[in-house]
Amino acid sequence: MRYRSILVQVDNAYGARARVQAAARLAVEHGASLTGVFLKSEAAPAYLISEGLMTSAEAVDVFFKEREAEAAKANDEARLLFEQALSVGGIEASWHTLNGVDQEHIVNYARRHDLAILPRNMQVAPTDEVISVDKVAIASGGPVLILPEAGYPATFGQRILVAWKDSRESARALRDAWPFLAAAKEVHFVTAVQDGARHLDDVMQRHLREHGCNTSRLIIDRDTDVPTGEVIRRHIDLLGADMVVMGLFGRSRIQEFVLGGVSRDMLGHLTMPVLTSH
Repeated sequence: MRYRSILVQVDNAYGARARVQAAARLAVEHGASLTGVFLKSEAAPAYLISEGLMTSAEAVDVFFKEREAEAAKANDEARLLFEQALSVGGIEASWHTLNGVDQEHIVNYARRHDLAILPRNMQVAPTDEVISVDKVAIASGGPVLILPEAGYPATFGQRILVAWKDSRESARALRDAWPFLAAAKEVHFVTAVQDGARHLDDVMQRHLREHGCNTSRLIIDRDTDVPTGEVIRRHIDLLGADMVVMGLFGRSRIQEFVLGGVSRDMLGHLTMPVLTSH
């Protein structure tokens, strides 16, 4: 199995170069097209409106021209990073500038790609505003590969830890991660439960083999004295894992979705690539 279309968000922030290089590598490996997107704000800052600082048409015009120039500069810098990463050759690529004020724009693009590669927080130029990756992962309906700013190997995906729970979210993440799992040298399932099977059952083993995943094992951690996120990080260190696959958990509230404790913990302490689905 392969991802045929990959989306990557690019900005001029620290970590963007490594992110777009990772996206280009995966595009080559999968024979996928690569879409780069830059997020730009087209709205006036709230403080200018609330404090009445827009005192004249001339002042408004000057402000927006300066703001547009700043956004254009950031866009050019991000696009240069994107084009430099394409130097590996043979990638069908495109570049798009999206309105970052409404997160639905990046969500809609993610829905139209097999895989979205995003940072924990996406910058919206030329402001200090960000879009949290969990909002896109929840709404996109597909896999999101979340990359930290730095500190992960360029060839991540060799030794994968699957944070497993017998749930819809975990099963969805597993299916969405098949291309990574089939290519990995090692796949370890880690589950934090007091009671449960000591081995992956026959049906799951067959399911994994059918997708080319032949090197998997189940690790059960029964330590209930520490949070589950800490259990996962402990086994990341013990196994030398370079990537995590996990379902994105949460619950709905009025007009918002609140991340579950483990998901919030793992994304809040992002030290390596995490592929997640909801």
